[in-house]
Amino acid sequence: MNNNNKYIKIIIFLSCFALLGFLIIQFYWARNTFTEKKDNFNNVVEICVEEIGRELREKILNESNYFHPNIGNKILSINNKPQNKIEMLDSLALEIYANYEKSISEKRKQIFGIINNHFALNININVDNSLKEKEVISIIENALEKHGVQNDYYFSITDQSGLLIQSNFEDINNDILKSSTSFSTEFLNDELFTEKRIFTLYILKLEKSIRKSFSHVFVISVILLLIILGTFIYSAKVIQSQEKNTQIKTDFINNMTHELKTPIATIGLACEALSDSSIKLENDNRIKFLATIKSENERLGKLVENVLQSSLSQKGNPELKLEIFNIENVINKAIKSITLSFDKKGGIIKTDFLAQNKLIEADKLHIANVIYNLLDNSQKYSLKSPVVTISTRDVIGGLVIRIKDNGIGIARDNHKRIFEKLFRVPTGNLHNVKGFGLGLSYVKTIIDLHDGKIMVESKLKAGSTFSINLKSSKILS
Repeated sequence: MNNNNKYIKIIIFLSCFALLGFLIIQFYWARNTFTEKKDNFNNVVEICVEEIGRELREKILNESNYFHPNIGNKILSINNKPQNKIEMLDSLALEIYANYEKSISEKRKQIFGIINNHFALNININVDNSLKEKEVISIIENALEKHGVQNDYYFSITDQSGLLIQSNFEDINNDILKSSTSFSTEFLNDELFTEKRIFTLYILKLEKSIRKSFSHVFVISVILLLIILGTFIYSAKVIQSQEKNTQIKTDFINNMTHELKTPIATIGLACEALSDSSIKLENDNRIKFLATIKSENERLGKLVENVLQSSLSQKGNPELKLEIFNIENVINKAIKSITLSFDKKGGIIKTDFLAQNKLIEADKLHIANVIYNLLDNSQKYSLKSPVVTISTRDVIGGLVIRIKDNGIGIARDNHKRIFEKLFRVPTGNLHNVKGFGLGLSYVKTIIDLHDGKIMVESKLKAGSTFSINLKSSKILS
């Protein structure tokens, strides 16, 4: 038994360790998945922002039909006319040819200087005139839709100093922008433009959308984890329950073996003495042996009856033969049946019948057995002369029967378990109190079948009080 307990503890420990490891792996997987999806999402949005920046730049360039190159110290207005373009190109060719003798790096620097001097665009004017909010939003939504981004967003276009040129969040709280994730790009960032422009996209509830994207997998994982956890807890409880039941059954077998062997051995000895012709017995001794056989036979009968009562309570639905009777008469009959056992211990049974509604509708035989079982327990579990008081009182809709004794009492931890089949207050392989742990289980079953209630009040070394509530008959006494 000890080895079994040791193995059970090892199994439970290993199961707990495996479950903890599974939880750690699940947490690690969830965190890595979230980080990976967040990085992927950020990369996708950055690509979107770059594409939006290029679209905005192209739109500004396409709609900038007027510019003012500075050629030959005079301003030329170029309106996309062929003669103006030829004049402008001839002037540029002369300036570029003047640097013909210089090195390649110096030529490149001079060419960019010429372009910057003669083709500087007034982007402030073009941004205000070329970029409309609806058009910018259309570009943004097309880019986001293309890459499957469905989050809400805000945007802004600013200059290098942070001056706001255009946005779609004039009326919102700044806290919303602070809690969002921003992505920026410079979309006027080459040497053709005198001023830079920065486009910023604010993605709302980014982390929430990432969690939502694999929430179904996470939910399934949690459900499976709860199932595993519930199965583990249930299995652990079943193992513990089986361990307790094994101990209870072991005690039951030991007690039953002891109780059956004693009367069988006594009957055997008495029969041997009566049948041995070499032993001459006087009439008084013969009568004594026969009385012993009868007494032990009755004892065996009671043991068998207890087992049968247990089998009956296990079915849970015996057929009750209901009849109307006076409860006081049944109690007095049970007292009469057990008086001899009390007399042997010098005990007494007192009655205190004050209930006015004495008639109940119940199974007389089973109710009598219930009273007898409780009285029998009172005398068995008393270290001194048992003193039992049986009282009846009226309650709403019925009556209550109380059986109070001066026995050894029951620990609070065992109050609920004493009504379980085969349960006895643990004493190990001791037989100072006879019984199988079947009586109170039978009592509880019968009372439940009568729609009644049974309760116990007890303390160690302070006796016990069992209270039985039964419904009264509709016919009043």
